[in-house]
Amino acid sequence: MPAVPPRRPEDIRNVVLIGAAGGGKTTLAEAMLHRAGAIQRMGSIQEASTTSDFEAEARAHQHSTSATLLFADQSGREINLVDTPGHTDLVGQALAAMPAVETAMLVVPATGTVDFHARRLFFAAGELGLARMVVVNKIDLAPAALAPLVERLRSTLGPELHCINLPTRGGTDVVDCFDQAAGKSDFGSVADVHRDMLESTVEIDDAALERYLGGQPLDLVELRRCFIQAMASGHVVPILFTAARSEVGVDDLLHILCEDVPSPLSGRPRRIKQDGAVVELACDPDRPLLAHCFKVTTDAYLGKLAMLRVLQGQLDGQTPFVCGPDRKVHRAGHVLKVEGRDHPELEAMAYAGDLVAIAKVDEIHAGQILRAPSLEGDYQPVGAVMPTPMLSLAIETKTRADEVKLMTALERMNEEDPSFHARMDPQTRELIVSGLGDLHLRVALEKLQNRFKLEVTAREPRIPYRETLTARAEGHYRHKKQTGGAGQFAEVFLRVEPRPRGGGFEFASEVFGGTIPTQYIPAVEKGVRDALESGELAGYPVEDVRVVVYDGKSHPVDSKDIAFRTAGKFAFRDAYARARPVLLEPIAALELFVPEGHLGDVTGDLKTRRGRVNGMDPQTAGVVVVHAQAPLAELSGYGGQVRGMTGGHGSFVMELSHYDVVPPNVAAKVVAARKPRRAEE
Repeated sequence: MPAVPPRRPEDIRNVVLIGAAGGGKTTLAEAMLHRAGAIQRMGSIQEASTTSDFEAEARAHQHSTSATLLFADQSGREINLVDTPGHTDLVGQALAAMPAVETAMLVVPATGTVDFHARRLFFAAGELGLARMVVVNKIDLAPAALAPLVERLRSTLGPELHCINLPTRGGTDVVDCFDQAAGKSDFGSVADVHRDMLESTVEIDDAALERYLGGQPLDLVELRRCFIQAMASGHVVPILFTAARSEVGVDDLLHILCEDVPSPLSGRPRRIKQDGAVVELACDPDRPLLAHCFKVTTDAYLGKLAMLRVLQGQLDGQTPFVCGPDRKVHRAGHVLKVEGRDHPELEAMAYAGDLVAIAKVDEIHAGQILRAPSLEGDYQPVGAVMPTPMLSLAIETKTRADEVKLMTALERMNEEDPSFHARMDPQTRELIVSGLGDLHLRVALEKLQNRFKLEVTAREPRIPYRETLTARAEGHYRHKKQTGGAGQFAEVFLRVEPRPRGGGFEFASEVFGGTIPTQYIPAVEKGVRDALESGELAGYPVEDVRVVVYDGKSHPVDSKDIAFRTAGKFAFRDAYARARPVLLEPIAALELFVPEGHLGDVTGDLKTRRGRVNGMDPQTAGVVVVHAQAPLAELSGYGGQVRGMTGGHGSFVMELSHYDVVPPNVAAKVVAARKPRRAEE
């Protein structure tokens, strides 16, 4: 591709495409690129030929699996698009892209509904101060469903929604409602819709409202000026109609993007944290450089590729910058635009407000603010709250030689996707990957194979049970070993006591008279800590215990640290066996987002999982947030179960709350299942 000319802030439009899977976001982006002349021919998802879905995983699943940057020039404007996945498991990609843009475009299919995922993204965009618009796509497939859909949109998303074009001729064309005499539509009067939009729009401008109420007409230029102001402030959310596959309404959409959505100059100022305080940044290309890295990916030829929103200043290949706490000065070398898999170079520099990329600067990480060396202080982005990964798998390579390569690959994937986590569990010694659902983890495993050529096996991770005691008890051990030379001798008497849940381990000495010399007390504690690593009940770590050593014996020649460490370990085991040990299990705190009509199904299912509902908070659009707790062992496959019970509209997040005692009947099964493994260990 040829080099791309730079654009000033007033000529840039940044838009993120959001919405549920199946709405047609990628096809709509493809149609926009085609109508703007950025591509010569529209690709299709079925043929795996779209500009956006170029990754192997997206083509295999026939829907987007990561956020993709695109751009097009139209009428002297540069339109930067971020096409995001629609599946709820991949919501982190959309949330991470929102701080980089001024406008969020919610794409809703004429044949579908506004599900929880779409509502969640729509309201998240509003909370970040983005201008919002709704595009009803695929209007030619269900023209009779459009009028009821508009009513549902307004009741679900808010009364701020107003149509600014309308379908006509069975969804094969559209009419512009800015012009009240534009013609007839399939539903609703164009004049009535124009008046409704006009009255809502002029409310934002006192002078315009006064003239309108006084009977003076507003010309199209003034109406559009008020409309831009109303949309940028969230006072108006336009609804547009398109049929992307046949390119119906796409020219209208491009015109709206060029003329009516906010630019980086007219939109709300960007917010970042400077030394912990939230500040607003004007989009000023003459100030020192600040840029937000909102996404990182790996390109087969360029290596690490950092996607940037230039917040202020200018950036070219020789612009110095620092990133993170490091004071090392970097230079980009080349500043790139991104068009799917292609990365044409900018002719000159990127101005404030633009979305660009730089390659091969390994020190840049997602979520960092790049800054000019002259700027002091700590800079952090302000973005949407990321959901907690709620589904985990234990993975391992098929060959030991690939273990180091796997860790490197997971570090990259961890950075590329803010809702994907990888860690080594210190208790089970398993490598755990966590995501937002089944699809999220399947795509992650596919990336390991497609991009990094790694084959792994995956299984359910072991539940990290623990043990504790419930009674006070005493224990004793006499360690005596004679091997012909210097022997070993130590005798320890100790007492164990339960501590409150979460109280941890406490060690104390009540030894008097030197029965155990002072220098050996730390060795006794080390022996006790050794025993805590593997409880006698089922071999899980022991916690919330107080241990008091109160007596013992020593030998002037044969006593040494190793002897008292051994005696301390086995004295604890002797006491622990008498202290009524019990099994502890992790309890997860859940927040479930459930449509009201499915509330009974979800709460009833929680009871079968030994769960407990702690409260409910009604939200907008008929959604209830259920606050609950349930044992982690009962939540295997829960994401799929929640979606199944709620017709695909429910979701949840969870995090560890605390540990609690396992009921005896359940504990007996866990202990029995552990016996073969303990025998192997």
